Amino acid sequence: MNQHVTDVMVVEAHAVFRQGLVACLDGFDGIGRVESVASIAEAWSHPALGEAEVVLLDAMLDGAADFVASVLEFTDTRVVALAAKDHIERLATLVDAGAVAALVREDLTPERLGLSLRAVAAGATTMFAAYRTQLPAAAAAEGPTLSAREQQVLSLVADGLPTREIGEELHYSERTVKKVLGDVVVKLGARSRSQAIARAVRQGII
Repeated sequence: MNQHVTDVMVVEAHAVFRQGLVACLDGFDGIGRVESVASIAEAWSHPALGEAEVVLLDAMLDGAADFVASVLEFTDTRVVALAAKDHIERLATLVDAGAVAALVREDLTPERLGLSLRAVAAGATTMFAAYRTQLPAAAAAEGPTLSAREQQVLSLVADGLPTREIGEELHYSERTVKKVLGDVVVKLGARSRSQAIARAVRQGII
């Protein structure tokens, strides 16, 4: 079977944790070349940045949000933000900047890490449960109201399901799912699905 191979760049300040991430990804089914650097400056100077489909980014690095926005503007690379559960708000900041997924260090297993990055490369959005349950929610009245169907679809997207699988689970056409997601993004004033999820979580909608 011909399976797509995803190239990854790991940008992680902590040397031991960085090596651990690389070791988890090295040889994982569907993950190809894995490069790693310790800083954003090193990432910009590394030729693999333009070739990687996914960047796994230490959310605590100085300039991380600006890096995410610049990568989004100048490349097709998708950025996944990573932080400890004590820094959930930092993850939310990076999602607002354009990161397509937020992963919590304490939730990670080698399998979850590899599958999440593969899913992101395929177009899915991944928000681990800890991110969604620990992020302080703003008062619901501060945000727009989503219909039950919109909340249901957005929750499934947050769980990492692609539109086709969401449609199968809810018995909608894939076109209907995409229309619902488009309406949600507009309602929440977001630029992307991942940003819409972050805002919905913050406002206690999902």
